Amino acid sequence: MKKILKYGLIGWLVLSVLTFPFYWPFIRMFWVFVPTVEKPDYELPASAYEARLQDLDYLSTVLRYDRSFSETATHSFTAKLEQMKTSAEAMSDAQFYLGLAEAMAFADNGHTSVSYRPQYTQFNTIGARLYEFDDGVYVVAAAPDKAETVGRRVIAVDGTPIAALQSDMSAYKGGNEDWRKLYSIFLIESPDLMAAAGKAASSDRMTLTFDAGAGASEQVSFDGVLAENPDDLPWRAAWHTLSPELSGFLADGGSHALGSDVARLPKYLTAPGEPLSYSLDQNGLYIRALAGFTAGDQSIGKAYKAMLAEYPKGSLDYLVVDFRLHDGGDYTKSMGFAKAAPKAVKEDGDVYIITGPNTFSAAIVTAAMLKYNAGDRAVIIGEQMGDREQFWAERGSSFQLPNSGYYINYATGYHDWENGCKGEPYCFTMNEMFEVPAGSLAPEVSLPQDFASYARGEDVVMEWIAAQR
Repeated sequence: MKKILKYGLIGWLVLSVLTFPFYWPFIRMFWVFVPTVEKPDYELPASAYEARLQDLDYLSTVLRYDRSFSETATHSFTAKLEQMKTSAEAMSDAQFYLGLAEAMAFADNGHTSVSYRPQYTQFNTIGARLYEFDDGVYVVAAAPDKAETVGRRVIAVDGTPIAALQSDMSAYKGGNEDWRKLYSIFLIESPDLMAAAGKAASSDRMTLTFDAGAGASEQVSFDGVLAENPDDLPWRAAWHTLSPELSGFLADGGSHALGSDVARLPKYLTAPGEPLSYSLDQNGLYIRALAGFTAGDQSIGKAYKAMLAEYPKGSLDYLVVDFRLHDGGDYTKSMGFAKAAPKAVKEDGDVYIITGPNTFSAAIVTAAMLKYNAGDRAVIIGEQMGDREQFWAERGSSFQLPNSGYYINYATGYHDWENGCKGEPYCFTMNEMFEVPAGSLAPEVSLPQDFASYARGEDVVMEWIAAQR
């Protein structure tokens, strides 16, 4: 028995030594990039003021985990928290939230932020959804009492020109300019938050100024409304506004610029939660890139494999992969697709990669891999992505402020999908194993869409591709 134990122990030690090099990267990944956040340990606050001080004190510890703050940004972050401590007692809830958002935005990293969910659950919003197109910001959807404003261009809010307002409100979001502007709209839709930022006269209502044509304008007042059951509200992304199904207004009798007729929708907006692929004229294939962690009732990997199943090597003249609705997930689930898809295209064919401001996180990684594997056949078209080629992402356990309950998004791992980050101190482990230096991910062909073509159900990007064939 002793011999069995002895040799068993020796065998285990030998096996451990032999397999350690294989497992070490994964051990390091969890050790370095997936931290366990220390939970808050405070006495029950005696007042609302003390509760805020505890939140601010706990938020200061995020610097132990988030690596995206530069030295200058760290100084600005710390100074902002100290300034908030002196004024926290007099702040409204909206002012406190915006202060936290501004502090996190100093990192200038799209993944480093305060959760934006409270912007439409805790604080009021107007009965309309806005979105920026190439020719301005428009009302895309509205409640029944404001249905007449759908399709109208917003030129000012409470007297401030909309472009200046977007620039000012982008201070509360980190990341590139496109990402900041995209999510500034959420803030602009809330009288609570606009008033807290000093951009609205009242926290209960706002006045939108619309272009009335021929140099004229018209003002319409919108009341701020609190969600009746905020905990039941679904997660909302910026691009949801573009979908009649996801905007949330049609079910309550409201109006949407695209109406309720599914036949009028551009194909890329149909059933956005499901896998979508279809054949194109002149021997092409369209695939809408898959966001999240699953695809309907199957894995993302299986869904991609099914979409490519009928197309053997070199069988397609061109391929279109659309990342406009892909704002993140797990890029490792898409790596196989990024390698396999270009193989289905002929050597002299084209691989069109469609991007836009909602293209973010894992979408950027997958687009980079697709471009790299497609080589000279790759053409990025559409609009600028929602982040730079270099960014910080990844995180460990959740970071939640003890009293306000706000979730804090922090980032631990570095990405560089232009040049590769191997050799950088905090290059994410999976990147070191699988990264590709894809070069610039800026669109080679800029194809922004104006509101009129969107409202007609047109897809200017797919129309451009069709014209090339």
